[in-house]
Amino acid sequence: MKKALVILVIAMLVVPLTTALGQGGAEETFQYSSTYDMTTLNPILMTDGGSFAVSQFVWAGLFNVDPMTGLPVPGLASWEISEDGLTYTFTIRDDANWSDGTPITAQDVKFTYEAVASPLVESPRKSDIQSIAAVNIIDDKTFEVVLSQVNCTIWNNLAAALNTPLPSHKYAADFSDIMTSDFNLNPDIASGPYILEEHMPDEYTRLVANPSYYLGAPQIPYVVVRVLPDTAIQNQALMAGEVDYAFMYPDELAQLPSLDGLNTYSFALHNTPILALNWADPANPMPAWDENGNRVEQAPHPILSDIRVRQAIAMGYDKDAILATLGEGNGVRLISSVIPTITWAFNTELTPWPYDPERAAALLAEAGWADTDGDGILDKDGQPLKLEILSSPLISLWENIALVAQDQLSQLGMDVTVTTLEWGAFINDRLLPQNFDMLVVGFGGGTPPDPDAIASPLMYSHNDIPGSGFNMTSYVNETVDELLEQGRTVPGCSVEDRTPIYWEMQRITQEEVAYDFTVNPNQVNILSARLQTGEPGPWDPWDLQGIHNWTIAGFGE
Repeated sequence: MKKALVILVIAMLVVPLTTALGQGGAEETFQYSSTYDMTTLNPILMTDGGSFAVSQFVWAGLFNVDPMTGLPVPGLASWEISEDGLTYTFTIRDDANWSDGTPITAQDVKFTYEAVASPLVESPRKSDIQSIAAVNIIDDKTFEVVLSQVNCTIWNNLAAALNTPLPSHKYAADFSDIMTSDFNLNPDIASGPYILEEHMPDEYTRLVANPSYYLGAPQIPYVVVRVLPDTAIQNQALMAGEVDYAFMYPDELAQLPSLDGLNTYSFALHNTPILALNWADPANPMPAWDENGNRVEQAPHPILSDIRVRQAIAMGYDKDAILATLGEGNGVRLISSVIPTITWAFNTELTPWPYDPERAAALLAEAGWADTDGDGILDKDGQPLKLEILSSPLISLWENIALVAQDQLSQLGMDVTVTTLEWGAFINDRLLPQNFDMLVVGFGGGTPPDPDAIASPLMYSHNDIPGSGFNMTSYVNETVDELLEQGRTVPGCSVEDRTPIYWEMQRITQEEVAYDFTVNPNQVNILSARLQTGEPGPWDPWDLQGIHNWTIAGFGE
């Protein structure tokens, strides 16, 4: 039976692979493993890793990041900054063209900016352009970004909103088709090293080398991004040589029977897996601010709006045990939104919430929750303490967090259920609409690295916009808003001046359990030894920026 099962698994791999390779055989194809499929290739609409997995091959950035430091370095453009720090003048390379031969111009950048700002476009990047007063075209290849005030996080904002220009000649000038255009999933041109050739939903995306790429045509003719949501199947594909790249957590690496023919690179994950606790009533999601800039009184969550319940949850399940499953030395506990790799901003005076079920039980009792009918479930005013945790199967760590939380919180008398949804339904039907009690998700810090990169999207009240904003828990704290604004606008942007601001922000958000931040694991990047690449670094863990120079051993010899 076991042998038959192995044969079946291999058959499941071989059939899609043969189709996915198309006219390019394995000897001329880089095969990339993605946990889940893309939902869009429109950069200003993307919210998920499956989309980023493909888009990184299709689109080029105005700037890149240094693999070792994460600091910005020229890409499609170079730049100069005015002495007052308010004007960034970019010059696009003369050889920067779309793959159809159309030049990449300043008009494309301005179009992208105006699309993000348009009320017709539901882009989660709107908060990233708030400090931009104007994008002005100087000439076809020159534009300036003018800030309304000094913004110390502008590189991260630009990376999210403008760094990947849209081809303006492919969309309606009035942005009316941005949300619906077939181009979003099936672009026929590219600015990056590869062009989309075929997308088979939930199976693979095949890409072909872009001969017009500004750094030179890639030496590897094809890339196939394969959707392998199951870890066991992904590992089988690695061992069979049917996948050249995959990333996983250290505990998943231990499941590989051998590393022969594979190179591994381990770096801290620039991501914060969180248990998001909804402060507002999920039956009536509302934005924190109306269209006139007035605060909206939101209906509170019937259970989680009480700080004592949130603190009880933070102490009610064992995050150290979750971290231990990743292997010794393979991660750290989180305190708030600042990842430890941004060392200057990480508050070392704080300690993570301990696993303390006795203290958690006392807080619940203090909040008025008791088992009055003896059924083992706490209740208050006739209402049981019943909560749902949403999760998605695409990341095993997320599921592990959800299940551990369910088990140990249930021991405190909470009626906790776990609902698992596929990624599209998870993010579009529940997370963004703020239709949940609790959910487990990871939120990335982006590059260049900045302590604001996770903090503002998640906790700035103006990002509490059901349907598009990332402040999914409706966390509203005016002091935290002020701290985040100060951190972005410190004159001179010195680390010394910004540090105490972010330390105080972390203290408040941890105490209030704005979100329950869990663990910061390492991520292992696995690359087939048949690939000849450059030097990876913590901010480019597999030398993607140099992919046009990659080669496959034996190909072309």
